[in-house]
Amino acid sequence: MPVKSKFSAEDIIEAAFSIARTHGSEKFSARSIAGELKSSTMPIYSCLSSMKELEEAVLKKALDLLITYETKSRTGDIFLDMGIGYIMFAMEERHLFRMLFLSEKREGFEETKKRFRKYVIDILLDKLDHFEPMRGYTREQKRVLIDKMWIFTHGLAVLLNHSIIEDLSEKRIADLLTDTGIFVVVGERMRDEIYSNEDVKGFLERTGFKHLNKLTAKDFELF
Repeated sequence: MPVKSKFSAEDIIEAAFSIARTHGSEKFSARSIAGELKSSTMPIYSCLSSMKELEEAVLKKALDLLITYETKSRTGDIFLDMGIGYIMFAMEERHLFRMLFLSEKREGFEETKKRFRKYVIDILLDKLDHFEPMRGYTREQKRVLIDKMWIFTHGLAVLLNHSIIEDLSEKRIADLLTDTGIFVVVGERMRDEIYSNEDVKGFLERTGFKHLNKLTAKDFELF
């Protein structure tokens, strides 16, 4: 009769997650996980079907943690809190952030992007369904706002994650996101008015971008 392992699948996943969180996902292997558990590699292969299954479990835990950051109430404004949480995650969970968003050569990265799109974005969109400042916006318009703000937020998050700029306080992050967000949110609400402005029309004509006023929310979806 085989000896029953004293470790569960959850124990192994936690050990792998701890390694990815502290040292980076490229550092976790069956041997490093066994070292974390202070055991042989046997429990890993007896409790889980493959290392791919283990990697997927670690990715899910990282996404769950990201959602926790993004849905934490910080300012009372759900949309702003999402962005602050994303950037705080990038600063405080540097290796997990890189694993999720900066590891395009890693096997399964496309699956990570798919998970982010469905598992994170959909949850955040649901959160915005009852968000008073966005009453009257369609779900597609809310998605556009998330995409546009994510471009700015992700850029700032990467700069902080790689220490290209010095760490910012949560207050400073909120200031930057609020200032940018006001123009993005109000701009979307006033889209028709802005594009009918003579100065704007002249600029679009000169630069060859006059087609922009005909684009819909769907045209701005990025992922």
